[in-house]
Amino acid sequence: MQWVLGHAHLSTTEIYMTPLTDDVIAAVLAHHARRAGPGAGGPADQRPTSPLSYRPETLNVLFGEGTA
Repeated sequence: MQWVLGHAHLSTTEIYMTPLTDDVIAAVLAHHARRAGPGAGGPADQRPTSPLSYRPETLNVLFGEGTA
């Protein structure tokens, strides 16, 4: 990577390995929007209504309060 980009020091390439927080959030939101869009598969009522909401039964399984 260092040679391809023409950097004198390998450490300079580290700037490409640390994404900006806003870029990560935008990518996650875009991913969830694609998953919830038409043709995503599965019943609509089983998908989260937003990227930050989860089905209660899923959280119960995650935290050991129920079964799948």
